[in-house]
Amino acid sequence: MATVAAGPGDGLPAGERPAALAGVRVLEASVTRAGRIAGMLLADLGAQVVRADLATAGGPTAGGSTLAPSAYAGGSEPVLPEDLWWDRGKRIVRMGPADAARLAGGADVLLVDQTPARLAALGLTAAELASGYPRLCPVWLPPYGEHGEWAEVAEDPLLLAALGGVAARNPATWDCPVAPVTATTTHLHGALGAAAAIAALLGRRRDGGRGHGVTVSGLDAAAAQLGMMTQVGLDVPVVRGSKTTGKGVPYWRNYQTSDGRWLYLAALVPEIFIRALDAMDRMDVLVQPGVDGDWNRLQVWEQGGKLVVDELVAEFRRRPLAEWLELFAAHDVPCAPIARRAEWAGRDIVAANHAFVRREHPEVGPVTLPGFPVDLTRTPAVPGAFPVPEDLPAGGELWPDAQPGQDGPATDEAPSAGRLPLSGIRVVDLSSYLAGPLIGEILADWGADVVKVEPPDGDPFRVFPMSVLVASQHKRSVALDIGAPGGADVLLRLLRGADLFVENMRPGRMERAGLTPERVLAGNPGLVRCSVSAYGHAGEYADAPGFDPVFQALSGLADAQGGDDDPVLTPIPLNDTGTGVLGALSALAALYARGRDGAGDRLYLSLANTATFLQSPEFTDYAGRPPAPRGRADFPGPTAGHRYYQCADGWLAVAAITAAQVAGLVDAAGLPAGLPGGAEGGDDELAAALAAALAHRSVRDTAGALAARGIPAVPVTLEDEHVEAPHLVANRFTHVVADPRYGRFHIARGYGTWVQDAGRPPARTVLVGHDTRLVLAEAGFPPAEIESLLAAKVVAGIVLRDVPAGEPWGPPAPPAARRS
Repeated sequence: MATVAAGPGDGLPAGERPAALAGVRVLEASVTRAGRIAGMLLADLGAQVVRADLATAGGPTAGGSTLAPSAYAGGSEPVLPEDLWWDRGKRIVRMGPADAARLAGGADVLLVDQTPARLAALGLTAAELASGYPRLCPVWLPPYGEHGEWAEVAEDPLLLAALGGVAARNPATWDCPVAPVTATTTHLHGALGAAAAIAALLGRRRDGGRGHGVTVSGLDAAAAQLGMMTQVGLDVPVVRGSKTTGKGVPYWRNYQTSDGRWLYLAALVPEIFIRALDAMDRMDVLVQPGVDGDWNRLQVWEQGGKLVVDELVAEFRRRPLAEWLELFAAHDVPCAPIARRAEWAGRDIVAANHAFVRREHPEVGPVTLPGFPVDLTRTPAVPGAFPVPEDLPAGGELWPDAQPGQDGPATDEAPSAGRLPLSGIRVVDLSSYLAGPLIGEILADWGADVVKVEPPDGDPFRVFPMSVLVASQHKRSVALDIGAPGGADVLLRLLRGADLFVENMRPGRMERAGLTPERVLAGNPGLVRCSVSAYGHAGEYADAPGFDPVFQALSGLADAQGGDDDPVLTPIPLNDTGTGVLGALSALAALYARGRDGAGDRLYLSLANTATFLQSPEFTDYAGRPPAPRGRADFPGPTAGHRYYQCADGWLAVAAITAAQVAGLVDAAGLPAGLPGGAEGGDDELAAALAAALAHRSVRDTAGALAARGIPAVPVTLEDEHVEAPHLVANRFTHVVADPRYGRFHIARGYGTWVQDAGRPPARTVLVGHDTRLVLAEAGFPPAEIESLLAAKVVAGIVLRDVPAGEPWGPPAPPAARRS
C-alpha cells in the first residue's frame, strides 16, 4: 500500500532511509502457500528474496502441497490471483535441491516449508546447514508441525483449519465443522513466519553473527487465531457462548433490520452494551426475569442470552439499517452493515488507508492488489514488480558475492549461548483488548521483556480473564493511571529504557494526557512506536471505535462465507489476531532498521487493513480473473473431493484436488467408478454418496486408505479436543498455567519453537499491578518515590483479595535472572 509521509505531529526527522530489510538476502525454497506469503512480506520490506522453484525441477518436493504450479510458475494451470500476490517483488529461479543447499550459504535467511521427511530428503534441515553456515537463520514453516501422525500430509488450507481446530469454532446450524471460505490461518502462518525470520536476524545481530533457527508451524498460526477461545479448565469449567448459528450472545451478533439488511452489533464489554441499550431505550431487557441484571447470564443461551436476543431481534426489525447506523454512531457504539467485497474495496476507509497498489503484468495486464498492510513511516514497505521465472545462472550463483549481508555491530559484548532471539529487547505495552496485546505477547514468547501498562482497575478486556491470561502470559504488569497528576511522567520514564512502545489509544488521548510525540521522543529518540486502531489513522473514521466482527462485516468476509444464505461471522477474532501478528512483524522490521542508524520509527496498524490483507487473493483483481469462492451455511468445502465428511467416530478433512485423486477417493469409499462429480458436474450427488459411504467407517482407517492412494486427509479437531488430540499433544499445542483465582488451565503454548530457547519469561497469570514495584525500581525510581506514587494512587500494586490464603503468588525473577 502507499505509505503516509511523516507529518509535523509525528516528531520524526525528514529524509529518506533505506527499506527496513535493505541488504538482507532470503532464499525461499518453498512449496506451500505460507512459505510464499512469508517471502512476499520480507520482499515488501526490502529484502532480496529469491524463490527457488524446486517444484518444477521435480524431486522429493512433489506432493508437498495441494497448490498446483500455474503457468506463471512454469506449470500448466492458468495464472491465479494468489500467484500474482505472493510472488511480487521476488526473483524466481529454477534450481535443484542441491543448488538450494549450496546457495543457502550466501543467504541471511532460508525459508523452507516442507514436511519433515521431505525437508530431510532435500538436505535443507537446520541441523544439516548449521555447521557449514553458522550465520544462516533457517526458518522452517511445516504445515502441521514437526511431530505426530499427520506431519507428512501435504499442505492445504482446508486441512489446516480442520487439524488446528479452526473449522470446529466456526458457526453452524448443527454440530459440524465449517470450512473457512478464505485461507486466513494460512495467511497468518506466512506472516508469523516472516516475523520469526526478522526476530532471528535481530538475535544474530545481538550475538555477533551467530544465526538463530526457528520452526513456526501452521498449528502455531492456529494457536494465534484461537488462543483467546481455546482455554480448558482443569479445576473449573470455562463458560463459552454457543457456536450454533443464531445462538450468539446478544451483544456480539447479527441482527436483521426492517429493510431486510443485516447489522452486526459489536458491543464487546458491559460498558458498550449498556450504551447500545440506552440508545435503543431498551435497558429493560437486562432486568427482565431470568436475566435479573446479571451479565454472566447473557453468556449462556439457555440462562439469559435467548431472553435478551428475542427482545432485540424484534426491536431491530422496527427500523431500517440507516437509522440504526446513525443512532449507534451518535452513541459511540461499534457496529457495521454486512457488505460485499466490492463495496469494501470502493470505500473511503480503504482509500484513506492506501490499501491497494497497482502493478503491470506482462500477460494479464494491469493488476490491482493489496499492498503491505502496515505503514512504517520512516522505512516504508513497497511491493515490487511481478517477476519472470528464470534459470539458475550459468555460474551457479545468485548473489554478487559469497558472503551474506552484515547486521552491523553486535549489541551484546558477551553473547550467552542458547538465549531466545529477542532477549534484551524491552517493550512497553499500553494497549488493551486483543490486537495490541498480542503484538507484545508474541515478542515476549520470543524472549522480549514486555511490560503491560494498564489502569489500576485493569484493562477493560479483563472481563474475559482467560483471554487476558493468554495474551499476557509472558509479560509483566504495571498498574498506572496516566491521567493522574504525574502519571504521564511515570510512563515517560518507563519509555526511556524501552525499544518499542505499543498503544491503541484513540486519537488525541495521549496528547491530552501530556504524552505528545515530542515529549515521548525527547527521552528516547530511537524509540519505535506502534499505534493500533480500528479504521486507520487517516480519514474521517480515524476516531471511530471498532472490534473484529465489524471488519468481518464491512470487508465482505461474512457475506462470502454465507454465500446465498444469511451472512456468517465467525467468533474467531481473525482481524484482531491478524493485526497482532502483522504488528509483531512490522515492529521487528523497524527495530532491525534502527540497528543501522539508531533512528526510531512510527508504525500505524489497523483492523481495516488487516481485513484486506487476510483476503488478499480475493481482492487481487485483473481482467479475466476467476470468481472468488463463496460459501454457504454449514459450508463443508468447495467440492465433493475437497471437504469435510462425518465418519463413525468423528470428522475427516479430505483434499482430493485432481481428477485422479477424486477417483481414488471414490475407490477408497467402496463406490463404483465413474460416478459424476467435480468438474464433470453432479458434485452434490457425489458428495452425498461419499457421505453415506464414509459415515460407517472410522476416521483413521479412512485416512489411511486415502494416504495409500496419495490423497491428503486429516482428522478434524473438535472443540476442546486440542488438549488431548495426539497430534496436537505431540506438537505441544497447549500447556498448563495456573491462575490463583480459578485454578489450572490449558492454554495456547506459544508461537514457534526456537533452536536456542533459553530465557523465556515464565508463563503465569498476570494480575493487575503484578510487578509495579519491581519494574519501577528497575527503571530507577527510588523506594521513597515508589511509595509516594502508591499512596497518591498514581500507580497500584498487586491486589491479592481474590487469591486464596497461603497462595505463593509473587512477581517473577527480574530480567537479568531469566537469561541463563
